[in-house]
Amino acid sequence: MGAAMLLIMFAGAGCARQGDVTGKVTQNGKALVWGTVQFEGSDHLIKQGNIDPDGTYFVEGVATGEAKVAVSSINPQSADFQQRRGEGRPPPKPRPVVKGWFPISEQYSDLSKAKLSYTIKGGQNKFDIDLK
Repeated sequence: MGAAMLLIMFAGAGCARQGDVTGKVTQNGKALVWGTVQFEGSDHLIKQGNIDPDGTYFVEGVATGEAKVAVSSINPQSADFQQRRGEGRPPPKPRPVVKGWFPISEQYSDLSKAKLSYTIKGGQNKFDIDLK
């Protein structure tokens, strides 16, 4: 029984080394409707989540400690997101318009030059990100 308790304690301690992060991304109070949020945890692993149309995001399993944060919101109509046309196939349908999309400064999209950082704790973390 003692070994089982020890195993449970170590398993619980491993979970405390990571946290899940939720929040809302805005720019000057206006919700971003498209994009991604990246966290580079203290273990230098990058975890990413999508930004939902209401501006909310969820990133799972970020290492505890100081984390760099990047936000990207590339134009959803750009060629980066267009499907390629296969030979002998009809052209792909255009992507639907993402209503309410607006560009943000590229300064927020590069983790190596991160302007944002947060301290991640084990368990649930909530960080609303307001880009200036």
